[in-house]
Amino acid sequence: ALTSEQYRRDFDEVKRVGGKASTQRSSDETHYAAFWYEFSDIGWNRIARAASGRVKQDLWQSARTFALLNAAMADAYIAGWDSKFTHNVWRPVTAIALAGQDGNPATAPDASFDPLLTTPPVPDMPSTHSALGMAAATVLADAFGRDQVAFSFASSSALAANPVRHFRSFSEAARENADSRVKGGLHFRFATQAGLELGRQIGQ
Repeated sequence: ALTSEQYRRDFDEVKRVGGKASTQRSSDETHYAAFWYEFSDIGWNRIARAASGRVKQDLWQSARTFALLNAAMADAYIAGWDSKFTHNVWRPVTAIALAGQDGNPATAPDASFDPLLTTPPVPDMPSTHSALGMAAATVLADAFGRDQVAFSFASSSALAANPVRHFRSFSEAARENADSRVKGGLHFRFATQAGLELGRQIGQ
């Protein structure tokens, strides 16, 4: 509910750290907000290729891994977008500018709020980026026999100062991926948490 304490808390968080002019977002948070901005299906297939260089699979196993990965992400897109238009929750870029109309006296409007990254023109909840990431991470952990597979990969949307990031597990990458949507000013925290849970269920 827009009048809830959780909404107020998540509203204040993205307003504080998600804007272009934020002084409370660290340089690393800015880096991973940009890094994860690319389409999830591009990034998570790249992660699967990186992990396949660390854990040996034969041709059949590798083909199965990529088939399951992409089926799970397709399901996450479908479920995520269906849910977005069912719940029809506004994005931070709109909510912060129009906070005077949300019925919550604890949220203050800021018409000058400009998110760090360009907001897609679709509703907020759940974060499909978060759903795809956790669906992918869950499938890859099963396919490679464990979550704790270290890997590095590059992103087409990364800033020049941080073109490659390193992870100790698939779930660590999925959590950073979800958090990037808050740090980029694109989603409320509750939307990323819902996306993570949806992705986990789909991956399982």
